[in-house]
Amino acid sequence: MGVGVGMPAMIRLEAFGMRVEDAFGQIPYLVGSAATSKTWRDVDVRLMLDDDVFHELFPRYAQLSQLDLKWCLICDALSELARAQTGLPVDFQVQSVSAANEKYPGIRIPLGLRISNDVGDKDRPGPEEVE
Repeated sequence: MGVGVGMPAMIRLEAFGMRVEDAFGQIPYLVGSAATSKTWRDVDVRLMLDDDVFHELFPRYAQLSQLDLKWCLICDALSELARAQTGLPVDFQVQSVSAANEKYPGIRIPLGLRISNDVGDKDRPGPEEVE
């Protein structure tokens, strides 16, 4: 069992995740079959927002669910952006944390985590200092 998205597409998916985190202040997650298997139909990416933030952003979602036009537009636009940037068939959706936890258990792989490559960092040795 392991991530089913290969390289270099995973690198591009991580970069997309960084952009989503920069915009929303929350890390998106790779979920579904692409998080666990090499056999998948699409690549599910979910942004889980605190319930109050989600309902403020999508006030009509409680009545309309996935027919909420604002929710549809954001999900569709970010799915297409991810497809353009990664070459993967990304299904991007925004969810409230409580709904995600209640309805969609399973593995969640954070996307967009940052690793510094700064060799000049005082707490990290530079290449010439490594033995």
